[in-house]
Amino acid sequence: WAGLPVPQRWGGWGAGLADAVRLLRTLGGGCGSTALSYAMHVQTLGTAPARQWSGDAWPRLCADVVARGAWVNSCASEPELGSPSRGGLPRTVARPVAEGWLISGRKNFASLAPALDWAIVPAALAGEDGAIGRFLVPMARLRIEETWDAMGMRGTGSHDLVLDDAAVGQEALLYRESAAAPGARQPVAGAWFTLCFSAVYLGVADAALAGSARYALDRVPTALGKPIGSLEAVQRRLGAADLGLRVAGAFLERVAGAWDLADEAARLDLGADVVAAKLQVAEAAVSAVDHCLHVLGGPSMRRDLPLERRFRDVRAVFFHPPTQDQGLALLGRLTLAAAERDAGGAAETGG
Repeated sequence: WAGLPVPQRWGGWGAGLADAVRLLRTLGGGCGSTALSYAMHVQTLGTAPARQWSGDAWPRLCADVVARGAWVNSCASEPELGSPSRGGLPRTVARPVAEGWLISGRKNFASLAPALDWAIVPAALAGEDGAIGRFLVPMARLRIEETWDAMGMRGTGSHDLVLDDAAVGQEALLYRESAAAPGARQPVAGAWFTLCFSAVYLGVADAALAGSARYALDRVPTALGKPIGSLEAVQRRLGAADLGLRVAGAFLERVAGAWDLADEAARLDLGADVVAAKLQVAEAAVSAVDHCLHVLGGPSMRRDLPLERRFRDVRAVFFHPPTQDQGLALLGRLTLAAAERDAGGAAETGG
């Protein structure tokens, strides 16, 4: 499974984004933490071809993934920086030396940390104002601090990674980029990242809905004398959850499929759909699980029922970029720009 997005010519499955989305939704229904950790590896490999890595780093990594099931994640978040999606210069610094680079700093939210073989680490390039380098660093050069103790997604192993003058060769530098935030409509803003983790949270909500429906069939209160699933109020809750997941899931798959078929130019126009899919999934998944809580009532809070864990896990969807405020503001700006273009066109034609 490590080789899911690796091209077939290098021994992988050659899966596209739509394939990954379908698989990750299924995995999310089993365990959100497992699926999210796997999604980070998948999106890192899926995004790599668009980044135009230097030298032979991409085929070398693919060969390692295929040969021994190596795991990789792009570990960019930092305590001071926050999410790199908003731009900014990392506190992690790479200093050039004769043999290559020395990298010092700390990354947090490094999902899959205990199992990783490689970490892609962004670092400010010493002596290059506003420039960031992305480095492929073997985990033997890093130190893991087990800091992960979160409300939800507790099994992702998203610990801190510490670099203390980690020495890497010249070939470790994959590419340079600006400290400015990437344009949200650009392909490099992360369609693989956004849609892959969105699928995970849909899977978490799918499982919550299925489990709640089974509970509604089995639960027979003495005062009612029949399953609570026979009550219209319960049916409405389950129906509302199902409707939201159907709509969000269909849109997510459509956008992923369109991305697979689009060329580079067409993908520029899909950026807004990628953002919209994430926002819709977030709202639908969280709302669906909330409806499920009302179906179970008080027992939904019991730790021995899986709904309590899914309620905690699904909340994390809001904190992956683009956040609700980022995404809605972007869509609003695009709407205003379209209206401005339409007004200009009408003025030119006298309409």
